[in-house]
Amino acid sequence: MGAPSRFHTHAVGVLLAVSFLAVVALGQATGCSSSSSTGGNSPCGFPCAAGTACLDDGTGQNLACRQVCTASAQCPFNTYCNEAQPQSWCAASTAPVPQVPSGQWGATCSPSAGEAKNPSCDVADGFACYGTSPTDATAFCTLYGCEFDSDCPGTWWCARLNQGPNLKSSNPTFGVTRSVCIPRDYCAPCHLDHDCPNASNGTPQHCVLDATGGGFCASACATDGNCALDATCKNWQSVCAPGQGPACQSDDDCPALAGIVQHCDAGKCAPECASDGDCSGPGAGGAGARCQWARVCTPRAGVCLGDGGFCSPCRSDADCKNGYCLSGLPYSTEHFCSAKSTSASCDTTSANPAGCPAHATSDNWLLNACITSPPNQCVGLVALGTSTGQVSELPGCWTVNR
Repeated sequence: MGAPSRFHTHAVGVLLAVSFLAVVALGQATGCSSSSSTGGNSPCGFPCAAGTACLDDGTGQNLACRQVCTASAQCPFNTYCNEAQPQSWCAASTAPVPQVPSGQWGATCSPSAGEAKNPSCDVADGFACYGTSPTDATAFCTLYGCEFDSDCPGTWWCARLNQGPNLKSSNPTFGVTRSVCIPRDYCAPCHLDHDCPNASNGTPQHCVLDATGGGFCASACATDGNCALDATCKNWQSVCAPGQGPACQSDDDCPALAGIVQHCDAGKCAPECASDGDCSGPGAGGAGARCQWARVCTPRAGVCLGDGGFCSPCRSDADCKNGYCLSGLPYSTEHFCSAKSTSASCDTTSANPAGCPAHATSDNWLLNACITSPPNQCVGLVALGTSTGQVSELPGCWTVNR
């Protein structure tokens, strides 16, 4: 069993009431008004305090002075920098917790102590330890049972993950998933650039559109060697580099320059460009600036989350229609959907057995095979180098063949 949920024990009405009170408290703390457009020289009734702006909550009926932001680090505890446009603001968490000195979001915890009641975590407020193996040195305190990204801190998201492997066992589970708040990393869903923090190694990330128009967090890169094996380093936006604009942490820190969209490139705002000539204007780059591609790691599949069919990219078993979300670990970081064999008993002794999807010339995977765990499942195979002079064929669909 996973750590007990603290979210689903509350009625929706209670959550909404708590969220409303948190918004009111935030308004009072920042000198905001919750009054609607009546009187004075401002739509909010009077001028808003520094650092706030008169903004609607999205309903069209609730103007208030709200604390503006371009990153969640600018927001108080139990709030996050939302995805409102044209201006984001610090919105109340939908699952606020009492703030204590230790044992909460991202605090290190000991895998050997298990998930629930881990003494390193704030157990009294529902925090538990999360990790992907009994020896996971990166295990951290978080909350299980979330429903929305807004139940989690800014730059985190509510992920649906397989229950195992976990701190109790390195063995995978099949068909059993749970939700947990985790930091956004490569391929996590996003809407705006500030949703994506720097990667664990410090590399900047951007919120990039995939082939279907959905957003995903993508790390900056120079070559394919900077990316996971199932990803490639692709051109994203051409910008004037080196950037000469204001310091930035994300694209959201960079206002348009004379109507030209800017991006955060190597810590400085840089406008988009089509040629070197676009980089000669004031603030565009100046002497030495050139129009160059900013590059990001992009899934070879084109998307981080597919349609659920065979070899479709996935994050958990819940993403697969007729199979399970399997991994190429430890040889690859990709996750892909298997497919149940249409044969009564899938032949595990031969390549491309009857009952498995036929191979097309456009497929990156070379062969497919049946596996015994979980039983009667077809998986794709890729060539990952050689071992003792033989090509090693390993489970995978999009990892580059070597």
